[in-house]
Amino acid sequence: MPDRKSTHTNETSFFREGETVSVVTLQKGTDFLDYLVPEGGVELGSFVKVPLRNKIILGIVWSKERSTKTTYDKKEISKVLNLPSLTDDVRNFLKRCSEYNIFSLNTALRLCVSPNLNLENSDSESFYEIGIQETKRLTPERKRVLDSLSIIGQAPISKTDLIKVSKVSESVIRNMEKRNIIRKISVERTNDFAKIQPSFSKTLSDSQKHVSDDLRLKVKSESYSTTLLKGVTGSGKTEVYMDAIAEAILLGHQVLVLFPEIGLSTTFAERFQKRFKCGFAEWHSEISVKQKRNILRAVLDGSLKLVFGARSAVFLPFNNLGLIIVDEEHDSSYKQEENIRYHARDMAVLKGSYSQAPVILVSATPSLETWVNALEMKYEGKSLPKRFGNALLPNVTLVDMRQKSSKEHQWLSKEIVKKIECNMKKKQQSLLFLNRRGYSPLIMCKHCFHVLTCRNCDAKLADHKLHQALLCHLCGSRYELPKTCPSCHKNFCHISIGPGIERIEEEIRSIFPTAVIELLSSDHYNESENLKDCFKRIACGKVDIIIGTQMISKGHNFPLLSFVGIIDVDLALKGGDIRAAENTFQLLRQVIGRAGRHEIAGEAYVQTYFPDDTVMKTLCMANDDEFMFFQKKLRELAKVPPFGRMVALIVSGSVRDNSMDYAQRLVKKMFALKKYNVEIYGPADARVSKIRKKFRVRILLKASKFLPIQPLVKNILLDTRPPRGVRVTIDVDPITFH
Repeated sequence: MPDRKSTHTNETSFFREGETVSVVTLQKGTDFLDYLVPEGGVELGSFVKVPLRNKIILGIVWSKERSTKTTYDKKEISKVLNLPSLTDDVRNFLKRCSEYNIFSLNTALRLCVSPNLNLENSDSESFYEIGIQETKRLTPERKRVLDSLSIIGQAPISKTDLIKVSKVSESVIRNMEKRNIIRKISVERTNDFAKIQPSFSKTLSDSQKHVSDDLRLKVKSESYSTTLLKGVTGSGKTEVYMDAIAEAILLGHQVLVLFPEIGLSTTFAERFQKRFKCGFAEWHSEISVKQKRNILRAVLDGSLKLVFGARSAVFLPFNNLGLIIVDEEHDSSYKQEENIRYHARDMAVLKGSYSQAPVILVSATPSLETWVNALEMKYEGKSLPKRFGNALLPNVTLVDMRQKSSKEHQWLSKEIVKKIECNMKKKQQSLLFLNRRGYSPLIMCKHCFHVLTCRNCDAKLADHKLHQALLCHLCGSRYELPKTCPSCHKNFCHISIGPGIERIEEEIRSIFPTAVIELLSSDHYNESENLKDCFKRIACGKVDIIIGTQMISKGHNFPLLSFVGIIDVDLALKGGDIRAAENTFQLLRQVIGRAGRHEIAGEAYVQTYFPDDTVMKTLCMANDDEFMFFQKKLRELAKVPPFGRMVALIVSGSVRDNSMDYAQRLVKKMFALKKYNVEIYGPADARVSKIRKKFRVRILLKASKFLPIQPLVKNILLDTRPPRGVRVTIDVDPITFH
């Protein structure tokens, strides 16, 4: 089937020898540079090698000549790479992405095609065939090698297979190659991306089938739309959108599925394996350079039909994209918070509009932004209000901790302990959730009450028994417990303030010494293979009690898990930003949703000192809309997203005064924005005033959502360059304010 999208717009798509084109390079800090077209011509969007200063670098032919200067000697494109060109929809998406997020087009292109991948390299493997040198006297080992090659009719065989079949050492192969008895050839590695086997589910309920049919129609329309697929935990949302994926692949299109965290890649891989057998690929930071190079080529030429990946996958240059799915669309992990800032969910919607591909946003607890868009009918809404089969949503009970008189160093209520004991007798699993790594979040001197802090950051040190060290959760620095207090200089006797999951484990082991306990956090499982084994043990019932952070909150399906206990989440309700209540609610609803997903009924207890809080009350109800309407009203009154626009600027440097001075200069320039009714807050020291030895000053701009504020901010930044050693990070639509 031919691609439905044209590769190029009305702009001239082919340039002849001697013409001048503008190239966007992958060299950091550059954008448009003009070059002469070499012999043979060049196509718009082509990958090229161009000279820049004393280097030859990779770039993309972006447009016709841009420079008006005629007095300088233009250099010629050095080489046109044998790769498919970037399509118009990819280039337009990157351009709009750079404009919206206020970073350079060069930066957007580097997100799309990393210069570290070295796309010219061909991943080939060494194979062997019989050489031309005849020999009559052969050692038994050499004879076995030649016999092995003869048996397969002189077809090439890999070194690994040849050693295995012939039962010889690698040195024998090397020696025979040197004597030309056998000959090495390079064979391009092939992939099985084209062998994907799409199929449709045969086990959908009537309500699932109805939603599945609607989503498949959207895929068949081959036009842009955005749909919110809202379904309670365990309602089978994944099975439903799998049918939409199968439809897109059968039509010959490519599909992108985004998930929020690397820890979920194993779960996604198993589901795709079960449904599609093979021919898909995953994309995230743990994938090797070779794998990424192979995937990128297959994405460019269209042979790879299905990619699932973390947020960076949104920039992959698909040439025939037919569907985008954002799973757990509410998750804050979609927001890139380091260096270059963007929101992958929002960029996915943007990508869908330029690719004329339907977008499906999936969640049991949609973000307020997405929920409002569906409410205002900018997005279409599809709902799965019931769990699949006979499974019911867990019953939620609030444990009022104001009435409890707990012992020292005791964090679990009697109610939660009793439920775990009951589950142990029934051979069912329990999950304890505490979104706090380590043993304790604070270490305090017993004499002067000094709290230990990181030398590089404005952050308290957390005690980690696993690492036998104190850790800074901002920069990762490790410290040993001091022998003397840095404040009062007495022998350091410390008090651990508050619990982390390791401290909860300690308490649980003292109560249930025979229980099999599994701790789940990024400290305990930082490799996907180990995490995969852990999930298998839990699913098989080899674990009695799971104690985990937010890593366990989504995407996992444990048949024997029937009880969830929530510990110490009250502080998150008072997080100090506009999304504190929403984020806490989403997290708790997701965690509670892990229980009772199969035949066993589920139940959840939430320990709280604020049982009258809106979040706590909503958790006990089946309908979340009342909570969402309340949050919507608060945001409307404050004129904050999605009812206003915000841009944050974080000025950082190793000298605090330099950062503040530059921030003050910026704000003076920004007074000109007040004529557009832009509100300016700051400059002020950030709530976390120092990270990795860099002092941080924040400026926040608030404007009408109808004001295109980005070009105004960009012009001010271009006109007010930072001094040496000072850096500005721009965060459009910020979700954190530390």
